[in-house]
Amino acid sequence: MKKILLLSLACFALFGCGDNKVTKEYLVGKWDCVYKEYGSKYDSKLKKYSDYFETHSEQVIQSYEIVNGILLLKNENNKAIEFDLDLLYNNLNMETITNMCGKWSYNQNLSKNTSNKFTYEWEEFCEAYIKRGDFPPTLKLKE
Repeated sequence: MKKILLLSLACFALFGCGDNKVTKEYLVGKWDCVYKEYGSKYDSKLKKYSDYFETHSEQVIQSYEIVNGILLLKNENNKAIEFDLDLLYNNLNMETITNMCGKWSYNQNLSKNTSNKFTYEWEEFCEAYIKRGDFPPTLKLKE
């Protein structure tokens, strides 16, 4: 039993805990991005969503830089906007009531896949879409 415990501790020490959190420093540079939008139909009889299907795909170049400690995102039109990672990580899930949707919620995730690839996912639910049988848009950004 002690050998198994020592082996697992050695593996943890060698490989670490596999941090996949995207940081400001990680994002700095130019990224070739593929924006993919997915949808899903809600079946009111079965009370469940269908599998996701791709509704839109677009390839764009965007870059990130840090200026005075602030992370800036520049897209193809070269307009710079502040990209607040702390705000994103502190608001991964939200649920509220809106005039357009009624009950509206989202889930988002940003994770590092490799040293040069990350994935941003945004999943959105709108009660009004469900009642009409429309598919709520789900945006998955892969870079």
